[in-house]
Amino acid sequence: MSVFEKAATTMIWMKRQSATTIQMVTQKISNLISNSPIIRYAGIGLLGWIVLNIIFISILQSKRHSFENAFHDRGVFFAHDLADKIGSSILVMDYLALNVAVRDLMADPNIRYIAILDHQNVVLTHSDSGKINRQFNPAVDEKLLNTVNGIQISSGMVDEHVPVVTYRTGVTYSGVKIGTVLIGQDAQPLESMAITHHLYKTIFLFGSAILLVIMVVLTMIVQKKRKQKREKMMADMTRIGPYLLTRKIAEGGMAELYLADYLREDGFRKTVAIKKVLPHLADNRDFIDMFIREARLAALLQHPNITQIADFGKMQNVYFIGMEYVNGKNLAQIMEVMNAGLPMDMAIFLIMQISSGLHYSHTLKDDKTGKPLNIIHRDISPPNILISMNGEVKISDFGISKATSEPSLTMAGVIKGKLAYLSPEQAMGEEANHQTDIYALGLVFYEILLGKRVHQFDNEIDAIRSIPKITIAPIITKRPDIPPELNAIIMKCLEKSLAKRYQSAEAIKDDLHQLKNELGIVYDASDLSQFMQTHFGSPESEITP
Repeated sequence: MSVFEKAATTMIWMKRQSATTIQMVTQKISNLISNSPIIRYAGIGLLGWIVLNIIFISILQSKRHSFENAFHDRGVFFAHDLADKIGSSILVMDYLALNVAVRDLMADPNIRYIAILDHQNVVLTHSDSGKINRQFNPAVDEKLLNTVNGIQISSGMVDEHVPVVTYRTGVTYSGVKIGTVLIGQDAQPLESMAITHHLYKTIFLFGSAILLVIMVVLTMIVQKKRKQKREKMMADMTRIGPYLLTRKIAEGGMAELYLADYLREDGFRKTVAIKKVLPHLADNRDFIDMFIREARLAALLQHPNITQIADFGKMQNVYFIGMEYVNGKNLAQIMEVMNAGLPMDMAIFLIMQISSGLHYSHTLKDDKTGKPLNIIHRDISPPNILISMNGEVKISDFGISKATSEPSLTMAGVIKGKLAYLSPEQAMGEEANHQTDIYALGLVFYEILLGKRVHQFDNEIDAIRSIPKITIAPIITKRPDIPPELNAIIMKCLEKSLAKRYQSAEAIKDDLHQLKNELGIVYDASDLSQFMQTHFGSPESEITP
């Protein structure tokens, strides 16, 4: 591999990995939100728990602030009141009046100390008489908290580390400062309130969290039992509305297919196929959306070469699609039994029928607007081509198809379809169009003539590295009995260049029809029916959905 090819492959791989990572993250978030009722209830519970805690903490905080404001308002009032009373007493040095004023306030049990200072900060009077006529020493570790109406509020420690809140204001007379008043309130009530606040908050947080966990666990247990009961009911289900399920035909990754009888009260009976979502995916919104999308798209397609949808709905909590029952085999099953290439005339007939169905889906228009629906199957492969015992050829499974009428369920750059049938543009991460189906049809054509797959890949990286640069040998080199005209048709389907590839499925059918006439081939549905009766006449078909 050249340096350029390695670089190109690395870029493609990085693009694919990036898209896949985005899809995985998006899908996980989507699953957490919508696909699991347990996670959904847990999320609702967590949101409620957060809101409840915010409300509770807000109430606690409000009460704490109210208490603190009342506490400080009280200290501010005492300081203002005392400063207003003692101005003249400081001026005339009336120690008796000052002592009386201090003694009256000290009757309040929450006041730790009161000091009245002169203009030089010498203590004129103090609740502790031993400090009178001394220079005033502020509280230890004093820290200014706030200033309210000219009164400084600070915190600190006095008398053997007793916490206090001090309220300090100046005493003026005729506009001149003549002293200072300091009132120290016991800070213990504030500290008790803070401890109580944190205690209540912690208890509520942990208590409500434990309650939430208990509720989630109980919800998980209840939901698990309900889901098990529902899955058992769905697994044991023998009837969906008017449809009597007679036996399971097959099971795929998303749904299971049943043979059923449509029964009416007047005795009318018709055999149909019922496709219903697997029990364990009944709560998965992504799968349900894909299932509904498949039903809506398939209901638009009314063509003899496309499986027909007769009914769709949800009954007894089960999403289902009622479709025509194709009694036969899919092309992959036929190839497995034959273990060799099919006869040329049979292969031509099959591809003509598939081309007819594809052209119809590619060109279908909206009945109301007249705009093209641009339906692209994106998974044309032998398992999705059904052959009935009567010689009918039908395209099935539009589960990952793309249409302008439906919202896309695919992240950009994410591969849709089986790796062995990818087109070069899909492998390069480019937008798929109707020519993508034509390339896949060419691979199917090549395969049924050769008797084995054209490509075999171990993983997605191997596929995206190999497909853009693989050169497919002309089939005539591996099966010489094929005429050059047929070889040209097949290889034109497999052109890497979109400009050189067939522009429509109808053009393939037209060229095959012309070749069929030139070669004198008269193979038709009756011959195909004879083939099916000869090789698969005994058992009924088991077609994977």
